[in-house]
Amino acid sequence: MKITTINSVRFITALAGAMLVVPESEASLEFVAMLPNGGNVPDTPAIGHPDGTGDDPSTNAFGDAFSEAGNKWTKELCEADTDGDGQTNGQELGDPCCEWDMDTNPVVQWTDGVSHPDDATKTSDESLWTNIVCGSASASVSETSETTETAEGSSSATGNSTASSSANSKTNNSPTATTAAPSSSSQSSSTPSTSSAPAPLQSIFIAATGIVSVVVMNFA
Repeated sequence: MKITTINSVRFITALAGAMLVVPESEASLEFVAMLPNGGNVPDTPAIGHPDGTGDDPSTNAFGDAFSEAGNKWTKELCEADTDGDGQTNGQELGDPCCEWDMDTNPVVQWTDGVSHPDDATKTSDESLWTNIVCGSASASVSETSETTETAEGSSSATGNSTASSSANSKTNNSPTATTAAPSSSSQSSSTPSTSSAPAPLQSIFIAATGIVSVVVMNFA
């Protein structure tokens, strides 16, 4: 009976200990999901705890900073260098541009090569982010939009220029009058004069006058 009692006491003690440990471990796993590559740091399933496992409820400097940030991956926490190794927490966890978000953008730049943000002896290879230009995606969208607007403006200007040239062409191709209307002076000069008799009538008149003169002289 004593053996049974001792075994029962040991079993209850172990069970109680397990009940105390499991919630803490589960909480650590929950927090890991709230960080970029939180579960990909080598040999450290719980990066916010000094033992790296979460069995110890105490937290390290990174765990404290994470708690102060409201248990969220904020831009400030990402840009901070918790362990003072010269690399930001974001660079060590695969989010050098601090763009990761658990709900809206759960995408990391890499999963292999991450390092511990609370261990200064462990750093990431800087070549992992050397060619990454932060904000390049938004810049590309902006440039595309500006290019589209410029092209539309150029097309509109070209269309207006074409329409103007067409209108000028129609104006220049319209037939123009080449015969001027006769002026009043021209009409006046071309109208035959009625004040003087034509030359043939004058000759007949002179001849008739001579004949009359001869006849009068004969009768005289």
